[in-house]
Amino acid sequence: MECGFFNSKGEDRLYNAEHFTSYLSSMICNGVQDTVGECFAPSVSEDDGLLLTIGSGKAWINGHYAQTTTSEKLDLSAYVDESLGRCVAVGVYCDTSESVRDCGFEVLAGTCSGSPRPPKFSNTESRTYLTICTVRLRPGAASILSGDVTDCRNDEALCGYCKCILGKCGVTVLQEQMAALESRMDALEKKMDALDVKVLDSGTCGENAAYTLYTNGLLRISGSGATDDQKETSVWAKNGTADSITKIIVDDGITKIGDHFFNGLPNVTSALIAQTVSEIGTYAFADCSKLSGISLPPVLTKLNSRTFSGTGIAALSVPVSVSAIGLQAFYGTAIENLVYAGTKAQWNAVEKQTNTTTPSLTDSWDVTGTDPDTFLKKVICSDGTYVRNTSGKWSTE
Repeated sequence: MECGFFNSKGEDRLYNAEHFTSYLSSMICNGVQDTVGECFAPSVSEDDGLLLTIGSGKAWINGHYAQTTTSEKLDLSAYVDESLGRCVAVGVYCDTSESVRDCGFEVLAGTCSGSPRPPKFSNTESRTYLTICTVRLRPGAASILSGDVTDCRNDEALCGYCKCILGKCGVTVLQEQMAALESRMDALEKKMDALDVKVLDSGTCGENAAYTLYTNGLLRISGSGATDDQKETSVWAKNGTADSITKIIVDDGITKIGDHFFNGLPNVTSALIAQTVSEIGTYAFADCSKLSGISLPPVLTKLNSRTFSGTGIAALSVPVSVSAIGLQAFYGTAIENLVYAGTKAQWNAVEKQTNTTTPSLTDSWDVTGTDPDTFLKKVICSDGTYVRNTSGKWSTE
């Protein structure tokens, strides 16, 4: 049996670094610490050619830590093939072997191919990796586009975030979430009992998801996993109850809101979305014309095309978990200034889908309307602001 830690008498209790890392690893999970620097955010610049920038940050790996106080540039030119594409993976490693005993960044090259796939790091007994990002290198490329970079930090299987220490990122947080959910449910049920609220309609809306519509206008989605995709309009618009819905609550446990799921609910004024929702489908809230604001979940991975089209939303805060923005994601809204919770480097790493940068053409991520052509004006990051000029280019304010 191993034990520790005790005072030494005559050197009968001796401890080394691995004893302490074993102790720390029981309290601090592996991942990028989301409170330090730029959290190792990957980014590219038009002026940097084939240089990939990894922002400052700190990561914990099996009780060891790797930290940089300044950004680092990795030269990927050696991995470019003149005739075929290639993907590379960029990770931070911890090597405990006696000959190394160090942490650092590493680039893993994939196989050249007409349809290249990102390679995956393989952990060994002494070497453990966290994958920061993957990069697609086009044949004969002289530069890297932002769309070539896939941020992997939010993928728990490849990297993940160490959002807190002292064991709080596991069971304690889950308990706190459950307690908060139970408290919210109890308060809602008491209020409904006092108002003599009855169930108007109920049914299933996913493999493990269900809906309940109450006589006070509340539509509640509960259960777990994904809700069903709808075709063109919501199930409530089809069954004639759409006009009676004024409030939406999506309970924790739901992970996806399907395409068109709440489409066509003209009297909805508020929507409370669970913290567990990582995907909201296309047109999911379309034509909810009285919906003027919404808080996006902190684990949301993508803003899909026209999710909020035809709503009254004029302001939106985008969490750092979002890694991609679809074509016309803000179309049909009154949003002018987008607030992004991360840094400029993290914003640059977000994949923004667009087919043109010409303002007269509207097949772009930042268009908000076509009569006349209107676009987002500003993106406000935690460390600065980007503005869109008349030629359709985004630049630092």
